[in-house]
Amino acid sequence: MALFAACLQSAAAQTVIEVALPTAPDHLRNRVLESWVRNVALQSSNRITIQLRHGATRYEGSGIVNAVAEGAFDMAVPGWWHISRIVPEFRVSALPMFYGQSRETVVGIFDGALGQELDGLLEQTINVKVLGRRIELGAGHLYVSTRKVVTQQDIDGLNIRVPGGSSDLARYLAFGAIPRRVALTELKGALRNGLVDGLLTTHSYVLEAALLDAGVKFAFLDRELFYQYTPIINRARWESFSADERALLAETWERAVDGMRRAAIDAQAGVMAALVQQGIEYVEPSPESLKAARDKLMLEQPALVTSLGMRQGFVDRVSSALPGVSLQK
Repeated sequence: MALFAACLQSAAAQTVIEVALPTAPDHLRNRVLESWVRNVALQSSNRITIQLRHGATRYEGSGIVNAVAEGAFDMAVPGWWHISRIVPEFRVSALPMFYGQSRETVVGIFDGALGQELDGLLEQTINVKVLGRRIELGAGHLYVSTRKVVTQQDIDGLNIRVPGGSSDLARYLAFGAIPRRVALTELKGALRNGLVDGLLTTHSYVLEAALLDAGVKFAFLDRELFYQYTPIINRARWESFSADERALLAETWERAVDGMRRAAIDAQAGVMAALVQQGIEYVEPSPESLKAARDKLMLEQPALVTSLGMRQGFVDRVSSALPGVSLQK
């Protein structure tokens, strides 16, 4: 009886946190989160259990953010492209001033005061708590099937599949390309049939989706975008935790972030090496050509900031913190 009572008491004391992940278990984000899950269990002596709900596709896109805010799930780690539908400023890294910027520059911006300001905007807008610093997927580059791209001028005339959004459209229109919206389920067919010549994506997606089978042969490493994920928890759920539980969750996340980022970097590097072995040819543009292209794209930024509904003051503070940005008025 005493053992039974102890078991009931232990079960009652356990805190279970469900994390909604719309991607499959082998997705890079899902894999790197496993290390944090294990660490929370270890540090809490299993009093806190993080359950990763892989493939939670009932809520797609920004719906996953709303699902957490409404309490359908305790937690999620959505990309900025999903959060930006709720807080437009989260799309700031898709603006022209970030084109070709290094990973270190991008991460430095969002790890600092500007990233904290961005998190504050999210917390003021919907019922969530940002747990800590972002984790990452990596940079997005141009992958092409029909011709080798050596400079931005070689993009002229290509049909490029874009994820969507005015910043993506403006970027390729400025390069003389024709942006195409093609569903991912139809992408391989579009590549095989010549409806699109290439796409903006990460190394890992090219391998996961077997795009070499659809004719992808070349990559232009221009770092058009950098994909990051923000950990959010339903605010009411967060406030229901004890002070010790909140501290443990925040501290374990902070200790795990750099390791999760390194795992993502290593994974993308490993995929890139594997793609080279399979015949992909890579071209890395010079810093000078990236800056020249960025200066050209910056002509479009004022209109984009307006059309996306961003706070101009926040954009200005970010641009002032970025190297090699020539502001257009």
